[in-house]
Amino acid sequence: MSTEDEKILEKLKANKIDKLEEKLDHNIRGYDHLIEYKDDHKCGLRTDWVDENIQIVIDQHNIEIEKVKKMTLIDFSMNEIKQVTET
Repeated sequence: MSTEDEKILEKLKANKIDKLEEKLDHNIRGYDHLIEYKDDHKCGLRTDWVDENIQIVIDQHNIEIEKVKKMTLIDFSMNEIKQVTET
């Protein structure tokens, strides 16, 4: 993989992670919670006293983050790649 491809892949992953962060923020809004957001973009709870729905949302978020980290250029749509290469 060329250096240019690696840069494109990193931008694609960053865009996907940003979208996942927005989705997480939207999904947990309105719940009483304390979330620890780690450098690797995963989430954890600071307390066990939370609604089960929050735990499910956080678990799903962490699974999606792991999927994004393993993605290659082939895993992204042509539209997503085109958006990154045009900027």
